[in-house]
Amino acid sequence: MLTDIKVKNFRGLRSLTLDQLGRITLVGGKNGVGKTALLEALWLLSGPDLPELSERINTMRGLPLLGPNYIFQDIFTEYDTSSRIRISAHGNWSGKTSRTLEIFLQERRQVDTIRAGAQRHPGSATVERVTRPQFESESEIVFSYGHNDGSKYTSRAWWVADQLTPAGIAGPALTSEGIVQERETVRNRVNSIFMPAVHRENLQAIASRFSNAQLNDDVEKILALLRLLEPRLKGLTLITIKDAPVIHAYLKDMRRPMPVQLLGEGLNRMLAFALSVSGSASGTLLIDEIENGLHYSVQQEVFSGLLDLAKAFDVQIFATTHSRECIVAAHEALKTGENQDFAYYRLARSDEEIRAVSFTSNMLDTAVEYGMEPR
Repeated sequence: MLTDIKVKNFRGLRSLTLDQLGRITLVGGKNGVGKTALLEALWLLSGPDLPELSERINTMRGLPLLGPNYIFQDIFTEYDTSSRIRISAHGNWSGKTSRTLEIFLQERRQVDTIRAGAQRHPGSATVERVTRPQFESESEIVFSYGHNDGSKYTSRAWWVADQLTPAGIAGPALTSEGIVQERETVRNRVNSIFMPAVHRENLQAIASRFSNAQLNDDVEKILALLRLLEPRLKGLTLITIKDAPVIHAYLKDMRRPMPVQLLGEGLNRMLAFALSVSGSASGTLLIDEIENGLHYSVQQEVFSGLLDLAKAFDVQIFATTHSRECIVAAHEALKTGENQDFAYYRLARSDEEIRAVSFTSNMLDTAVEYGMEPR
């Protein structure tokens, strides 16, 4: 489990340290202070040989893939690519006590390679050889990762566009673009799942995690958490509808199972939490705006159940929130546990720098008693 994390020059986080992390670490603060960015930094650290993650975090925010002149730049503080991003942490993670990920841009020679391809004309059996130029970005992003044992890994990624102009066919050229990466695979990389604030997993992903839970005999642990919201729940099963696997729930006094999607946003959110915990065993689960879809009256039970599940699967949970009720619920549910069960931080901007303020259990007790604002 991680005990601390330091982030430098990543998005709006010029220099941020959280030094007393818990099994569940909750992060609050006003809009735009870097709560989501902190989760993104943790996700990059969990995928140190996947440099394409530097762009995937943008797509999760709804941004399109940027072109060759700007790609990769927006993850650096104030777009200053002359300063390296540095994400480091201590703790017992996959047998290592410390790890550091440095991210930087370096020049890459632009390539204009003519590659041969094949094109079949509509209505014809003739296959004609064509050419397509491939354009690559002038710079590439590099992930340089190291453990305390001296092991080093380097992976890199760059932007590529393929342009296909079929001979004899009128119209504009067809262009496809994407990220290409060369990886030096990190052995025993930990599991990590990122749950964005506004996102619904596709049915295939949910079904796959549920199937893994079945194979590992973990379904009863998941049901225990879900019954906090739906006491009538007897069991879960996968049923295929029009080639799509859909999780169905058996409810007390109902003759046939029903899709879990019909049981409300709260239960589906909890199911996603539970499956993600089991899917990130011995790793980390990152949840943005954890209170979404959960009524305040059940949040205390949710945090208590999540802690039990996190311990069962040896998962460390990092979550953000905008809700005072959520902070109070987490504190009340977890304050009587072990010292490392729960930690709360509030991010705040001071002199154009973002700082993390740690709230002890006594400080949260005082805030709750006197109606003070811990967010």
